[in-house]
Amino acid sequence: MLRVFRVLLLVCLSFGLFHSSVSAASFRDVPFDHWAHDEIRFLTDKKVIRGYDSNQFKPLVTLTRKDAAVMITRAMKLPAVSNPKVKPSDLRPTMAGYKEMMIIANKGMVTLQKNKFQPNSPLTRKEMARMLAVAYDYKGKKTSTFKDVSKSHPYYPYIDALSENDITSGYKDGTFKPDVSVNRAQFSTFLSRVYDQPHHYIVKRKGQTIHKGRSVEEAIALAVKYDDATVHPVSNSLMTYANQPAKMSGTGIHNGVLIYNGAEAPQQGSEFFAPYLKNNEKNLFDTFIFLGRTYTGGEFAETPKNNANYKEWNWYIDRTFDPSGSLSSLNKAVAEAGRTVQIYLSIPYPKSKGTIVKLNGAKEAATLQARENMVKWYIQTVQSRWNKAGYKNMKLVGYYWLNETVINANDELLVTKTAQNVHVNKKKFIYAPHSLSTNFDNWKYYGFDGAYLQPNAFRLHLKDPEARLHKAFLEAQINGSGITLEIDTYSPHQMAAGLPNFERYIEFAHKYQLVGQSLLFYQGTDMIHRMANYRQSPYEEAYQKLTSLF
Repeated sequence: MLRVFRVLLLVCLSFGLFHSSVSAASFRDVPFDHWAHDEIRFLTDKKVIRGYDSNQFKPLVTLTRKDAAVMITRAMKLPAVSNPKVKPSDLRPTMAGYKEMMIIANKGMVTLQKNKFQPNSPLTRKEMARMLAVAYDYKGKKTSTFKDVSKSHPYYPYIDALSENDITSGYKDGTFKPDVSVNRAQFSTFLSRVYDQPHHYIVKRKGQTIHKGRSVEEAIALAVKYDDATVHPVSNSLMTYANQPAKMSGTGIHNGVLIYNGAEAPQQGSEFFAPYLKNNEKNLFDTFIFLGRTYTGGEFAETPKNNANYKEWNWYIDRTFDPSGSLSSLNKAVAEAGRTVQIYLSIPYPKSKGTIVKLNGAKEAATLQARENMVKWYIQTVQSRWNKAGYKNMKLVGYYWLNETVINANDELLVTKTAQNVHVNKKKFIYAPHSLSTNFDNWKYYGFDGAYLQPNAFRLHLKDPEARLHKAFLEAQINGSGITLEIDTYSPHQMAAGLPNFERYIEFAHKYQLVGQSLLFYQGTDMIHRMANYRQSPYEEAYQKLTSLF
């Protein structure tokens, strides 16, 4: 009986059947800065791979052909083969993984030697290439060049297909190393890359699909040709995509507007906010996000000019809660409009280099812990000041992360800790990543309750604004986020050129069904006020276009 138990234990361990329900972030041997952390976490959360009973993942353990069969059939959710034409002589129905191995053998995903599957043999890189290329129908263009894989190599078509589809680029020395074995971390990375992006994209006009293909560039190029075309991701076995930007119901935001209140903008009176709240009898923005980008002599974002210490952060808090400042003025304007609104207040980016100086003059290195403490102090101080202010017409619902990207492992940990701190205080946490932001697809893992992608297509004289907008709305669908609509603070001589850009944003908002979902609105420092108050046709037209969103 003991021998049977040991055999069963070995089988279970080889497939990771004894596993924790936690994600990769909790595996003892896959720390946050592990090179394959995100990929392992993704596949673990999707229940494609599992850890061991010791709360380890064992990333360096060599993957067998049997293990690979189990993983890929889980990922693709492939059904059992009812009438197999291929019957490897070394497989038996009583074997662990028999069903999965029979599936991939009959789909031609593996090479059989003398009709043997060799379940316990290591999976090599060339066999992995064949498995993924056949499974996902990847095609190459015979353009890849690896020093150790000639075009006459029997596995070249599969390796070329993975290279063409950005699943692998080989080693830095220009080799592919086709006969090297693959470990659990490596296979997790390759398989995860398959699901980094949708496998297919469709282009629609008036609800009808006019194109379906693998190339996102091809889909966007086609959509740009038609005023009524939209681009959408196609769901697959692991990923389900929406066909419009997300509602972001966790944020409570339907229509939010960004209000700058750092040194870059003057303090505003209550009359400033009137056109943000109502147009005739129509209610407009329900959420106001206050953010300070600069202080005297520096910036609060992640830039070389960020040398902000507790003194500068405290200055910004004082400015925000100034009784004659913009926040107090908004409270008065909201009362005059007979409304209530939600408020998000920004959290500056704590500098990552040099020394942090506290209010009492004490100094400490800008370590991750010191930065976490700075953010925690800020949230506690803001919460206290909000409570003392006693605003009757506004509710503080959350915080806005000022930085527009999460660029390294330390910042990943910082943002995750900040999210936990925000949530402990029963508040929401959002951000608005720019169009080239790194790690945007991980926003939910970091603990954000909402993300609002910036298309960054509002600059004058761009060559491809339509393509940028299609790409942003597509990314919002893929990553389940909202969108930030944008217009700059155009002067009168810029407005004639700026209006078509803004109209394009509004058109995209309507055709991608953003209206009624959840959006943020970037308006420079005061563009909506200008729209409503400058008596010039382009400004008036822009304001009317804006109000069509509500």
